[in-house]
Amino acid sequence: MYKAGMGKKPLILFLFFLLFLLVSRAAYSGDPKDTLRFGLPPFANPAALQQSFSPLAEYIAAATGHPVELSFSSNYIDHVMNLGQGKIDIAYVGPSPYVKTKDKFGGIELLAQFQLKHFSNNQVVIFTSKENKVNNINDLPGRTFAFGDYHSYGSHFQPRFILNEHGLPLKALAAYDYVGSHDNVILSVLHGDFAAGGVRFDIYNKYQDRGLRVIYGPIKIPPHVLVCRASLPDDLKNTLRKALLNLNDQSVLKKINPSMTGFTPVRDQDFMQAREVINFIESR
Repeated sequence: MYKAGMGKKPLILFLFFLLFLLVSRAAYSGDPKDTLRFGLPPFANPAALQQSFSPLAEYIAAATGHPVELSFSSNYIDHVMNLGQGKIDIAYVGPSPYVKTKDKFGGIELLAQFQLKHFSNNQVVIFTSKENKVNNINDLPGRTFAFGDYHSYGSHFQPRFILNEHGLPLKALAAYDYVGSHDNVILSVLHGDFAAGGVRFDIYNKYQDRGLRVIYGPIKIPPHVLVCRASLPDDLKNTLRKALLNLNDQSVLKKINPSMTGFTPVRDQDFMQAREVINFIESR
């Protein structure tokens, strides 16, 4: 935990050219046989992500005529870099990875946002376990707090912003740590390693019958979305958007989340709150 030579030029040029050819061949070219790489961030373990998103990948493959391969990033930085450098074609991103990729690299376009009942995936809560003598957020000074990945909006940026809004900078806590994912935040609090934590409301709901209590929230946050590489052919991007917005197969939606109802349109303006929160936290 943290406490509060000239002769070599032809050969070099040839090697660069060879590398360019290899990269070009690896990238999507528009051929119907080309595989679309669908990148997922580490908000859950790879086995769970594979199970949840394989039906969606199969649906996209049928809609576009292209095979779809799921790709799992080891951390959020890896996910942003893979997306920003054009190594993946479609990606699931939360507010923080979207803002960081869009503003630093460009080269991505919004496809659609995930829609859950009661917008629970677009909300954050601060919570504790029922065994902790923490009644509200004002009881947290001098106690411990669990964040997820540093670059996660729902398990770091927004919870930390909420703490700051209540006069609780990191130095006001006895200790804090980044435990890697939303699920790890919840399990760490349940195991008694931390007094409290912050996560997306839909993930909290998976564990609410295991002795948890919300002490603040839910607070609305920007959406979680699917994006694509901007250099994909326009007809393919249009096909992707149409397929997602028309998706009503419950066997696909419920695999992603039991409360999921479909996909809806999304705009870059929907992320202005995220930009403000991230800039505030990173300026501390």
